Amino acid sequence: MTVELAGLHYFDDRKSANAALADKIAQNLSQAIEERNKASLWVSGGSTPMDMYRQLSTEHIDWQNVLISMVDERYVPPTDEASNERLIKENLLMNAADDAEFIPFFQVTSSPEDNKKMLEKTLREKVHGALDVVVLGMGNDGHTASLFPCAKEIEDAVSAENSEYTAVTHPRVAPHPRLTLTLNRLLASRHVYLLLFGEEKLNTLKKAEQDGEEIDMPIRYFLRNESPRLEIFWAP
Repeated sequence: MTVELAGLHYFDDRKSANAALADKIAQNLSQAIEERNKASLWVSGGSTPMDMYRQLSTEHIDWQNVLISMVDERYVPPTDEASNERLIKENLLMNAADDAEFIPFFQVTSSPEDNKKMLEKTLREKVHGALDVVVLGMGNDGHTASLFPCAKEIEDAVSAENSEYTAVTHPRVAPHPRLTLTLNRLLASRHVYLLLFGEEKLNTLKKAEQDGEEIDMPIRYFLRNESPRLEIFWAP
């Protein structure tokens, strides 16, 4: 049984939350393909969504017309244990979803800034219009994607004047430089989901819902955005 309150869906267990979100994403992608002949799915790394991704990979979707990429990535090669690309390939780009097109973030370059230039060019060539489905995660500091409140680049990455797809951030509290979609691109998406497990993350979410500056807990940008409304899937 689930209870819905202002975009927050409570589930009794993680299996139920994963199944519900996988089904919802499948519906969104299929609807996008029906309306526009193509769909895009932008996913986060970390351990939380991996079971959901594996379930999603078996859904009956016209995957050949789906473009999959990431919300953010560490500036590490896909062989690295910290690579989101590695996790996505091992847990989502399989089964039926193996037919989808995938855009990696990481490129072998001299710096993350040079990587960003290449990635920006690729996304401008491949992506037109709003992103269809975005799956976010959230850290205990309230960061989401690689929009870290402690990164010196955060103001540019969340600026309303930033028209680029991507930004580079250097978080002080986490290893590796990051490549991330900008706040503007994320907020312009058609469907945005946040998958969370455990009481600690729920407490962080409750803190973010209180008064305070968005830039101090970037998940607030999404909690306070009206369209699309952030939908949160939580289980103990």
